Amino acid sequence: MIAPGGSRSKGFFADEGLEVEYHEDNPKGTAGRVEDFSQRWKESQLQKGALEVYPVCEWGAIERVQTLGGGKIIGLDTTVRTGALMVRRDSKIQSLGELRNVPIAVTWHAGTFYAAIEALEAAGVPFAEIKLVHANDRLDALLSGATEAAALMEPLVSRAAAAGARKLADLRWRGGIVAGNDVDEETAAKLRRALNRAIAWLGENEDRSRKEVLRDLEPAQRATGLMPELVGVKAYQADEFNEKVEWMKARGFLTEAPNYAEVVRRK
Repeated sequence: MIAPGGSRSKGFFADEGLEVEYHEDNPKGTAGRVEDFSQRWKESQLQKGALEVYPVCEWGAIERVQTLGGGKIIGLDTTVRTGALMVRRDSKIQSLGELRNVPIAVTWHAGTFYAAIEALEAAGVPFAEIKLVHANDRLDALLSGATEAAALMEPLVSRAAAAGARKLADLRWRGGIVAGNDVDEETAAKLRRALNRAIAWLGENEDRSRKEVLRDLEPAQRATGLMPELVGVKAYQADEFNEKVEWMKARGFLTEAPNYAEVVRRK
């Protein structure tokens, strides 16, 4: 599984009677992670008692569980702030509303993709006038002028700021924690408790958290880097799920609405 740094070494999972194998990252990036989970979920069906847990964005969790035809969303992992919409220093744009019909660099269907849409719509920009452009290197797209703005996470936020870029708005991210079908609600509750203990520990150990989360930045940048404001892990309620499904359907991100009971692990 993938979990906050420190959660395993501090014994939070062990205290719940869980033994986990922790995969911190995937060198293939987002696509590699999706493929990896799909394959490992299939393998888990052949290994009795296998435990597979995988965090993605809330929107992606809904889409991928439906596409895979297996696995369950066992919780939401939310941050108040995890990224930023940024423009170059010399940009004439001063507010989100001015990004109407303006190309914005994103990673297609990643969490910041959806978060950028929500932020722009909240600022009054209609969905039809939001122009997101996939870029393998969002920072380069922004600084080179290929796009006027970019939706970034760390370490790109700090690198953009070091190059003179300005932040227009923070981006709010919601994660969906996906598990294989073998994970029952009792186990899911244990996982949520362990993760919340890890989140509390990270909040109480700011220096350690900053060094780990911002390790891809130069040491001098870590003190001012953008840290996620973690809200915590909770069970996924039907009203929240259905609201997000309808939002995705209305914008063409889902062709049909998945059933809550079939997608979410709840007792």
